[in-house]
Amino acid sequence: MARLDGDGPIGVAVSGGGDSVALLYALAAWNKRPLEVFCVDHGLNPLSPQWTQSVADHAARVGAGFTALYWQGEKPATGLSAAARLARHRLLAVAAREKGVSVLCLAHTADDIAEAQAMRAQGSNVGAPKAWAPSPVWPEGHDVFLYRPFLDVRREALRDYLRGLEVTWIDDPANDSPHSLRARTRKYLREKPLVAQASEAEPPLAAAQWQALLHLPETFGPSGMIAFNAEAFDALPRETALKRLATAAVCAGGGDKLPGRDKVEGLLENLTSVRPLNLAGARIARRNDVITFCREAGDIGRNRPASCSLNGTDEVVWDGRFLVRSSQAGEIVASGRVRGDLSEADRAWLLTLPADLRGTQPAFVPAAQKDNQNKCLLTNPALRQNAYKAIMTRCLVGSRLRAALGLITTESAVIGAKSDCVFTPINGV
Repeated sequence: MARLDGDGPIGVAVSGGGDSVALLYALAAWNKRPLEVFCVDHGLNPLSPQWTQSVADHAARVGAGFTALYWQGEKPATGLSAAARLARHRLLAVAAREKGVSVLCLAHTADDIAEAQAMRAQGSNVGAPKAWAPSPVWPEGHDVFLYRPFLDVRREALRDYLRGLEVTWIDDPANDSPHSLRARTRKYLREKPLVAQASEAEPPLAAAQWQALLHLPETFGPSGMIAFNAEAFDALPRETALKRLATAAVCAGGGDKLPGRDKVEGLLENLTSVRPLNLAGARIARRNDVITFCREAGDIGRNRPASCSLNGTDEVVWDGRFLVRSSQAGEIVASGRVRGDLSEADRAWLLTLPADLRGTQPAFVPAAQKDNQNKCLLTNPALRQNAYKAIMTRCLVGSRLRAALGLITTESAVIGAKSDCVFTPINGV
């Protein structure tokens, strides 16, 4: 539990099955932090309300908080498992933040790793569970990490643990469905001893190598720019370089899906070009000794809304890149749409940014505006001082990149990543 070095509540996802119920009781026996239990009812089995109630009973037994979550709406006719997984992670991430939870514990085991390896050998693209990873959904999963403490434990050992406690669990019949590749693989491996296999993950870069690669000028960090040291990037193995390009492009572009390998390979081959290139909503340029990744201004609004509204009581993520919380009602738009209406100070600060960034910043348009003077830029750091803090803005690009690269390794680091904010006064409102 070394990664759990915070002091707030810990989240645990419990389905009612043996693995997750064992995780709940193990965390309760650890007894160092308050527990918040989350149970997702996918609505796919008529018995699911009973399963959810069983989880509520377990939570009550160990004195943990409990929240039931429901996947509502029409279910897809194909790709149901993948859709259910995506919906589950979205529900869990939102609920975790609402409860002040930064780390959500999941009960994957050594058997899950073996099953994933066997499924990939049969052509599946299923990923192997990692002990520590950011939530796989964006932007709902920002600032939420997944922790799997049982990856070196066999599934049957957890059931033996529950038998010793005289605790029951539920066996989902879907786990034995012959129509499911995972179920067929699980049946095949059930009686086989697990054989240690070489890790399929790329070797981690040393801290010194990351420090050499990342070139993040503090001036531009809150504005959503990512920068790599070109010499350090050129020294990376090809596969690592491809992954880093894709990751940085998605983070700078604010999207939720990695680009196809062919597109990333094309970018790598043409990265020496003097002209900027576009990938996953990001604009990538190599100039001298720096490779920069910025949001492509012309792409804003193409694959997600170009603006979003604030009602004065909520928070929103705009364009997948900026978290904004406001006590004033209004609309967030790209700075390129209202640049002429911004204050002289805001326009002057935009000129200090690289040209590719100037039209991609979040700007606030108050709902009750009487004139254009109330429109303001939300990333101007000069407004930190002597200001009535009406709007809090936090750029998520840097923390998302650090999470994706494995540089946020503990709960305290997750919490620390939330502190880089700009506070903006709204004059005349």
